[in-house]
Amino acid sequence: MKILAINSSPRKHKSNTDRILQPFLEGAREAGAETEIEYLQGKKIKPCLGCYKCWMETPGICVQKDDAAALLEKLRDSDIVVYATPLYVFGMSAQLKAFFDRIIPSALPFIELRDGHCTHPFRYERKTTGMVLISNCGFHELDNFNELVAHFKIIAHHGRMKFLGALLRPEGEFLLYAEKLMPDAAQAVYDAAREAGRQLVRDGAMSDEVLQAVSRQLLTIEEFIEGANAYFEQMTKEITGERKA
Repeated sequence: MKILAINSSPRKHKSNTDRILQPFLEGAREAGAETEIEYLQGKKIKPCLGCYKCWMETPGICVQKDDAAALLEKLRDSDIVVYATPLYVFGMSAQLKAFFDRIIPSALPFIELRDGHCTHPFRYERKTTGMVLISNCGFHELDNFNELVAHFKIIAHHGRMKFLGALLRPEGEFLLYAEKLMPDAAQAVYDAAREAGRQLVRDGAMSDEVLQAVSRQLLTIEEFIEGANAYFEQMTKEITGERKA
């Protein structure tokens, strides 16, 4: 099994998103998968022009010459794609949305009916059969991810892929500090992400139990609010003090 992970966090390997993605991929490799990760930050991916030239004038080829075409080739050659994104305004990051908008050359312009919905047929053959979502957010409640998950389920449906599940991590900004303040609890989250990767490769699915363990809240809502406000108050004081100095 070949797994391609696309991390769209602007903080790349230093991101809270990557703190969940990396153990997930480790587990997948332990179960025998080949994995590769691409970071969108730093790549040149221009916004779609909406010109339809990739459909009419240069079929399958975007007129914009950047890094999108190479990534699309890697997508087609992967059995499973893992999209990792921080939650921004209750959706995916701008980097990932820009990439999704550039997938249009992979489709034909014609319309077909599939499961009662209009959609576009594929232009190219591909191996991809499944999609996984990994995301983290700075809020406490898990339901902040609802719209993001719904969006990815629609993308998977139109992409003729099975949505294999989502590893969702609320209190994302606390996770790094949890490694020092409550290491056992933080390790349990990472262990669950690793087990999710193993299960996906071994069983073709991830259990609800292990996904819930990834999402388990580490703080009460009162502790979360108090800690977050104290952190940002301290950071503001430090930055203001540096400017005055």
